[in-house]
Amino acid sequence: MAEQRWVFVVRALDKPGTLTATAAAFSNRGVSLESILASGIAPTTLEDGRLILIFRATSEKKALLQRTLERLSIIFQVDAYTYEDERLRAIAVAKLSPTAVIAPPQNSSVEDIATTDTGQTIMLTGAPPLIETAISELRDQGHLQDVVMSYITV
Repeated sequence: MAEQRWVFVVRALDKPGTLTATAAAFSNRGVSLESILASGIAPTTLEDGRLILIFRATSEKKALLQRTLERLSIIFQVDAYTYEDERLRAIAVAKLSPTAVIAPPQNSSVEDIATTDTGQTIMLTGAPPLIETAISELRDQGHLQDVVMSYITV
């Protein structure tokens, strides 16, 4: 069976060891994580941490990983999405060369954050495949100086 890209949005305890235990579940099953984003949602409670995990696996392996994570006492909820799911949005903050010109991909947006003599900083938002393609094109054109990406669900 073919592998596809998956995104797990995990609600978990925001405490030391949560990320390690989560990453071990993947490592112990031979799955490499492409991207990890960890954040606390409410700084006053340990029960509001969030992990966004992107990886490639078969549907069966994804289901195994989801069950494994849901059994951990530090995990409250695991929502699984295909990378192309319409409910996912990518957010990319990119530093570009001063000469870069970018038109927003269809069904996405571009916001200018800052412009200086050394470059411009923009925020792109939209479906993950669209934003990833836009970033790749900027890289191929030699305009991409730096980028940070994150994902949310809508």
